[in-house]
Amino acid sequence: MDQRLAIEWVRDNIAKFGGNPAKITIFGESAGGISTDYLSYAFASDPIATGIIAQSGNAFNYGFPVSQATSAANWYSVTSAVGCGNASTPSTTLLACMRHKSLNSILAAIPTSGINSILSPFAPTVDNVLIFSNYSQQIPAKIPVLIGNNDYEAGLFRTQLALGGLTLPDAVWEEFSLGSFVCPTGQRANASFAAKTPIWRYRYHGVFPNTDISSEGGAYHGAELQLLFGTTYLTGENTDEESKVEAYIQGAWAAFAKDPFNGLKTYKGGWPLYNPAKKSLVRLAYNNRAGANLSFPSEYDARCAKTDLAAIFCQFLGVC
Repeated sequence: MDQRLAIEWVRDNIAKFGGNPAKITIFGESAGGISTDYLSYAFASDPIATGIIAQSGNAFNYGFPVSQATSAANWYSVTSAVGCGNASTPSTTLLACMRHKSLNSILAAIPTSGINSILSPFAPTVDNVLIFSNYSQQIPAKIPVLIGNNDYEAGLFRTQLALGGLTLPDAVWEEFSLGSFVCPTGQRANASFAAKTPIWRYRYHGVFPNTDISSEGGAYHGAELQLLFGTTYLTGENTDEESKVEAYIQGAWAAFAKDPFNGLKTYKGGWPLYNPAKKSLVRLAYNNRAGANLSFPSEYDARCAKTDLAAIFCQFLGVC
């Protein structure tokens, strides 16, 4: 609702700053991509935005949203830990107590080790008004979408847990990337395709010396952000090809924002509209080169039907 209010403010005021209220593109990465996409479903009939970019996160991502029962259990776990009561405590009493607790004491009560360093115990909760329980049965707003994920999303989480002394087999991380990012991206792309709404899909492959995080990081979760925002200089000098990739990605995002319906169709030779049966998946920074390298979506999606991410999380990460 806060995000919706912000978009309404932009619509109502941007003309005063020289902007066009009929050209609003919203985008986010990871949880930002998920919440951005939630808006396209919650306000499908009146999205205000004319384009959406969802990077490494969308409404189909595994682990989100959560049920009201799960949210309540996590809430009462924290309230109990800080001495404010539990489910049997009157809600007004409990809330008043929590509001007087220090930030540090509340944070200390939230588990952050192991899997909870990847997934917070708190997440958007199903109410079937803003957040739905089954997005495969919903129809998104009929506005253009640019969506994608990175080649080895697990690289960030694998490195993060390894620093904490937790290691898991390669196969687990491969399935994690597939089930948490690749397959949801394909599902969301197919949802727009089925709704006959323009959608472009990418997969980022870049691994550059000044953005690499570990020997097992690869094109990790968030690896494209430094290039997109032009901050690679903060971690070292760009290679010549990296600078070209950086300019190419920035140009593509800008082309989409300027004209969500046609901008990418003519950008640098043109991007094909996504079609699950055609060579329409745009590989960015493939072999660390600028430009659009095309692939069939099935090259990456073929294993999705056989992936049981719930079993992986339960067996190896203890989330059942």
